[in-house]
Amino acid sequence: MENSTNCPKLEKCPIYIKNVFLNPNAGETYRKIYCTAGFAKYSTCKRLIVSEKTGKPVPETIMPNSSLSVEEIISRL
Repeated sequence: MENSTNCPKLEKCPIYIKNVFLNPNAGETYRKIYCTAGFAKYSTCKRLIVSEKTGKPVPETIMPNSSLSVEEIISRL
């Protein structure tokens, strides 16, 4: 897994597959910074971390670099 260029949740993540941003450039930027930038980058995505810790879907409103801690996000699910 650590050798993968793309996030393992890529095909199901709304950040990648949907246009959840008002500005389409923002979505493309997130995808380049997190989704397809390799393990070192996508492993810091709070959406991925929360999903792996809880096994639950993460709301579309949570961004990869959310200002909330992982624990705060989990407490709000």
